[in-house]
Amino acid sequence: MTPVPRTQDPPTIPDVEPEPGSLDALAREEQNRVPAGNENPEDEDEDDPAVSYSRIDDVRIAQQFIEALQNADINNGDLSPEAVDTLFNPPEFPLELDKEVDADLIQCLRLFLHGHNSAKHYNQTIADLKARHPEDDLLSFDQLKRTIRQLTGITPIINDLCLNSCLAYTGPLANKEICHRCGQPRLDPITGKPRVQLFTIPLGFSIQALKRHVTTAKQMDYFWKRSQELLKELRNNGEIELVDDIVCGTDVLLAVDRGDIQEDDTVIMFSFDGAQIYRNKQSDCWISIWTIIAFSPDLRFKKRLVLPGSITPGPRKIKIIESCLFPSLHHIAAINKRGGLPVWDASRNRLKNSKLYIVLATADGPGMVYLNGLVGHSGKMGCRLWCGLVGRHKPGAPMHYPVLAKPTDYTVVGCDHPDVPAHIVRPIDPQRYREQLQLVLNARTQADYEYQRRETGICKPSIFSGLPDRTYLGIPNMFPVDIMHLVLNLADLLVGLWRGKIDCSKTSDNVTNWPWAVLVGQAWLTHGRDVANATPYLPGSFDRPPRNPAEKINSGFKAWEFLLYIFAIGPGYFYGLLPDRFWKSYCKLVAAVRIIYQRRITKVQLPLAHRYLIEFVTEFEVLYVDRRCDRIHFVRPIVHVLVHLALEAIRVGPGITSSQWTMERNIGNLVEEIKQDSTPYMNLSQRAVERAEVICLKALLPEIDGEAAREAKLPAYSLPLGDGYVLLRARDTCSREISDEEEAALIAFLEEDPQCGPEKIPTRWMPTVVRWSRLLLPSGQVARSLWKESQKPLTRIRIARRVKLRYKNQAEFGEVRYYFRFNIGPDDTRTLAAISLYSHPDADLLAASAGTVWSCRHQGNNRVIVVDVKCIDAVVAVVPHSTGILGANWEGRVFVVEKPGLDISIMAGIREDVPDEDN
Repeated sequence: MTPVPRTQDPPTIPDVEPEPGSLDALAREEQNRVPAGNENPEDEDEDDPAVSYSRIDDVRIAQQFIEALQNADINNGDLSPEAVDTLFNPPEFPLELDKEVDADLIQCLRLFLHGHNSAKHYNQTIADLKARHPEDDLLSFDQLKRTIRQLTGITPIINDLCLNSCLAYTGPLANKEICHRCGQPRLDPITGKPRVQLFTIPLGFSIQALKRHVTTAKQMDYFWKRSQELLKELRNNGEIELVDDIVCGTDVLLAVDRGDIQEDDTVIMFSFDGAQIYRNKQSDCWISIWTIIAFSPDLRFKKRLVLPGSITPGPRKIKIIESCLFPSLHHIAAINKRGGLPVWDASRNRLKNSKLYIVLATADGPGMVYLNGLVGHSGKMGCRLWCGLVGRHKPGAPMHYPVLAKPTDYTVVGCDHPDVPAHIVRPIDPQRYREQLQLVLNARTQADYEYQRRETGICKPSIFSGLPDRTYLGIPNMFPVDIMHLVLNLADLLVGLWRGKIDCSKTSDNVTNWPWAVLVGQAWLTHGRDVANATPYLPGSFDRPPRNPAEKINSGFKAWEFLLYIFAIGPGYFYGLLPDRFWKSYCKLVAAVRIIYQRRITKVQLPLAHRYLIEFVTEFEVLYVDRRCDRIHFVRPIVHVLVHLALEAIRVGPGITSSQWTMERNIGNLVEEIKQDSTPYMNLSQRAVERAEVICLKALLPEIDGEAAREAKLPAYSLPLGDGYVLLRARDTCSREISDEEEAALIAFLEEDPQCGPEKIPTRWMPTVVRWSRLLLPSGQVARSLWKESQKPLTRIRIARRVKLRYKNQAEFGEVRYYFRFNIGPDDTRTLAAISLYSHPDADLLAASAGTVWSCRHQGNNRVIVVDVKCIDAVVAVVPHSTGILGANWEGRVFVVEKPGLDISIMAGIREDVPDEDN
């Protein structure tokens, strides 16, 4: 029998007793659990019998890989003795190159970093340089690659892979010569060479490189410092005021407080996903990355710090995923079993052992079943968080759905349990998981296994359970929700319902009886045009605007388009189109998702989001399903996931900090580098290795990183104002008079300013100003102005002059007329903005929409103010209401849209392109 680890009592954290059944009470249940895989080794029963393998093939193979991980040693992996020696004897000094002595090497490294990383391109450039300067001792491409490997230590692990992607020849399968799944030989019968290969980039070398420079070494202190601040706040106040990172999660803080995570440890996150290299042909592959949680969220998601993990070629589906994950996890396990990774910390000038702690492992829905070993969303126990909710299925059909309310006259055995209130669905329970897993492991026949799999929701043990104790967050705790694909799945469900496209052909139901199916005929066409016509009103910083859904929704609508369509402009455009009760329920979903999609979520916002989500899930079944058995397929798994989102934010931090957006962006970056190629998988693997080398080089030698210098460089003639604000041109050539309304606003501002006051303002004073056209905000957005944007036709612009600002302790929205500098006193020059405010919102509509539709009018000259530019927080969209849907009396009314997922762009380091001048 496979040993089941015991738990120890969690540490005591001062309690403030929450109200029973509240969000805090549910979160407290999470705090009182110890995840599987994080037990005290001293509590282990030394008399446990030897492990016996399951009789079920898939389970047995998983157990064998888990056992191989448990026996991992750095010398039984795939690194050469030289690489092992380099890994465990790192240099104890910073890498420094002399500008004169090493000038030629520096030149070669810069060429490599600037994209000359193909042999042909690089060698041609070197030949051209030598023709001009024959005295330079420039390296060939092969020489440079060997030098880079010496500098960074990056040494890829290369394993053979089955031609049909069934398995990788690793771990217990390392010595096989034929794939036992498809019968294909390992080697090419003619050449004797491997047919396909799996590339793994060992993480240890990259961690050592990042720690070897004082800047990145200091930046990697973030996690520990932040965790200590949070634990202190928790002990003093009994709660955390602001949840803004993974480290805020109760599971993570308990791991720190228990001592599982120590000050010198490096906290990391594993992400896994499939990718299609070419759109129009079969070219699937699987990619993994490592995110260094030791860095702050402002840094860790940037391209220069996200580390490639592995490239598994396709194009077919992987059959034994453990074999492909094994090299990466073996490397981690072997390091941790040796006491940690030897790292020279440049910020402290000392050598230390750093344990590599995997806090989370993330993937989308299809990818997650590879990692967690659960049945997937169609199972009877199909929740990806393994909460214990029992699904229901239609008579005679195999697929289960997470339906809470028992359908009328429903008598399907095993699924006819009473109604389940949404707010009491159980959170993750590691102890129960261990007990249920044992039932699966003990299955003696295929029939018994299939029964246990159905009743427990577990297919097999996760390979992550083979990692050493106290080096990961535990099973199933380490597998969070993915809120990126949440948007796609919710949009597909809702739009499908509203268009009447959800299949009901095999039932007694009829689309004509659906009161919500309003996106049909002329209404659908009008709505589609409204969405497309919103494009000029969505600032460029909002990225790709949604196309006309009536024409393009089935033609590759992107996740970001759905995010803007459904969760940004949707509440405004569906108002008057959806029946009132359906629209109000939908707005609750939008309000909650907007909160959940933030990186910074307050203790007040989380319960509000949780309430809205519970209400939406309950109302969804009432409004759309109505206890009809023939409609239970409306309740897709994504509907159930909603009840967990707020709890997950408490447990492992805001979903945005562990979402698949980082993975998708890195897949896109890697894939776009290979272009067309006769060997795309090998090319992609080489690009991943080069990406790791580039990241390490830039960390070791930041002075040769031209890209970083370009990112830091501001446009010509810009004026930094501090706190991330920068004034940008165009600029007036001379001072100009201002309108009466603007003059009155400026005088009002000066009268209220403590450095000026009314006594210092001359009578009959006629101020003049020199206008500036743009302002770069700390968010990376560029706020523009009416002065310049009014010179362009609407068809050639993405309006970016509408802003959210703080004015007299209130949030306001306004249109920037221009920016200007003004001397308050001899040594006090302010940077100000003249803004015309929008009216206060329609209070009834704002309340009915759960705060998602701020409907107002532009007040023009009737409400002009002057404010310090640092009162401006963000660029927003102000979109006209649909007169085609609501009628002509809505002419002139607009609704405000804030950019959803703005934190995603900030964390990834994505900034708007900022030309030197505003054209």
